[in-house]
Amino acid sequence: MKPIGLCDNLLTRSRTDENEVHGWEKALKSSGLPYSHIDCYKFDIVNEMDKYSGILWHYGNYVNADLMEAQNILDIASSKGLAVFPNHYTAWHFDDKIAESYLLDSVGAPIPRYWVFYELEKVLDWLKNEAEYPLVAKLRRGSGSNNVKLLKDYNSAAKYAKHMLTKGYSPSQSLLYKSYSKVQSTRDLATLKKRIKRLPDFLTARRFGRGMPVEKGYCYFQEYIKNDGYDLKVVVVGDKCSYFARNVRKGSFKASGGGDFFYDKTRIPESIVQSAFDVAKKIDAQCIGFDYVVDSINGTGRIIEMCFGFDFEAISECGGYWDKELRWHDEPLYVRDEVITNIFKPLSWK
Repeated sequence: MKPIGLCDNLLTRSRTDENEVHGWEKALKSSGLPYSHIDCYKFDIVNEMDKYSGILWHYGNYVNADLMEAQNILDIASSKGLAVFPNHYTAWHFDDKIAESYLLDSVGAPIPRYWVFYELEKVLDWLKNEAEYPLVAKLRRGSGSNNVKLLKDYNSAAKYAKHMLTKGYSPSQSLLYKSYSKVQSTRDLATLKKRIKRLPDFLTARRFGRGMPVEKGYCYFQEYIKNDGYDLKVVVVGDKCSYFARNVRKGSFKASGGGDFFYDKTRIPESIVQSAFDVAKKIDAQCIGFDYVVDSINGTGRIIEMCFGFDFEAISECGGYWDKELRWHDEPLYVRDEVITNIFKPLSWK
């Protein structure tokens, strides 16, 4: 059997992402599958692929080169017969909230209402005559609730729209925003110190995000869903589903990126677990994490975003998972192991 190629080129530019590579390396070692490191940005990568039976590349959304070419390279590998993670169906919509909304809408997933505009006259008319406030505005790119704004009235919405359709906004997080976000979501001093120590990693990653284009020429709005002070990350990998909950930051309506996790199965009704299984199957995702907001008025769950990458350790710390029959198992879900078992392990049987 040819080895699995573990891509680690630009990801190792910060300790945080280096730990991500080491996590995958540990899982590959446990699987017993042969693997070696591969630089997917070599000029002869197309020929280099022939040495491998598969490629595993957990690329990021703050490295501009990754956003431009990672999925293209993986799609080419797949077309040559290699097993890849993430594959096209899992990640073609990666870090593109408009694409996510279109895809989720097309399969009938439970999502908030959304609106996309590309002309100033049309968006201003809609904001004045039809929009219901408050209104959530998002850039296509950005994670951890960065670049998400709550527009409370027409004046603030019109100002935002004019800026988006002219100068636009950078999707890169600032150090000030990142620092403030971490402080707002930290409940104890020990956790705060730990997060402050990781800020240099953020600066390293941000340096390799330079060159990311300014987001402009469109407006993307989402219906505001009033929550009960938390949201849910619901993960489906193969035939297993697990979760963690996140408290909303103090003085904010956002939870994503804060890192204030907790686990309470009473907060996640079976309807959401079933919904996650159903949607993951319909979009044919190898592994996907859905961000659900639970409507405080009627208790229904709405998917506001999705991504193949998330905090794998937080999922394992949940200590259990549901199967497709919605039976709970008191065993940690190790997402990396599941991905390797489902996608790469079958190669050893051929």
